Amino acid sequence: MSRRPRPNDTLTEAQKKIVDAAVAAFAEQGFHGTATKEIARRAGVAEATIFKYFPSKRDLLLGVIGPAVERLVGPALARSMDPLFDATYPTFEAFLRALLAERIAFVRAHPQLVRILAQELPFDAELRLGIAGRVFGPLLEKGITLIEHFQREGHIVGWPPPLVIRCVASTFVGYIVHRVYIAPDAAWDDEAEMERVIAFVIRGLSPREPA
Repeated sequence: MSRRPRPNDTLTEAQKKIVDAAVAAFAEQGFHGTATKEIARRAGVAEATIFKYFPSKRDLLLGVIGPAVERLVGPALARSMDPLFDATYPTFEAFLRALLAERIAFVRAHPQLVRILAQELPFDAELRLGIAGRVFGPLLEKGITLIEHFQREGHIVGWPPPLVIRCVASTFVGYIVHRVYIAPDAAWDDEAEMERVIAFVIRGLSPREPA
């Protein structure tokens, strides 16, 4: 019986071609807008070859994203985020500035996978739960610890730390998606834009504001 290749499996040459073609096609056209015939054409294989390894297009999506996140994005995310969480910052603003700059660099280093995640995670519970458990769970714990530190120091409002993280993440993700994907060629003053986004978050989470 066919099965989804797992991260530790050795992919055949045909599987590698299919995965690479699927990543490119899903990133450009979205999951629902991509036909398996198109993936087969890009991979240079027969459409039947795809179904030999992936019983359905959904299995292909999960087979592409899950292993790719575990092999590529997960370790890269940990390498980039762990130093951020382990460093010492004089202010919450200094941490936000380092975080935003690193997130933009990460998205630009993995544009296709990030595009697929942005397109599919909101609509695929299995994909979302799997990636949340494998990748974001450990990072969330470190993030909560850091938020609690800044709350004790009086830098930010005493809201539940997961809520603070969601506020920061939603603002930064919105900015990054617009900058990198929606208007990549716009004549923005990137330094000024980043400073304003950070100022927006700082004011919203200021302990001087009503909780």
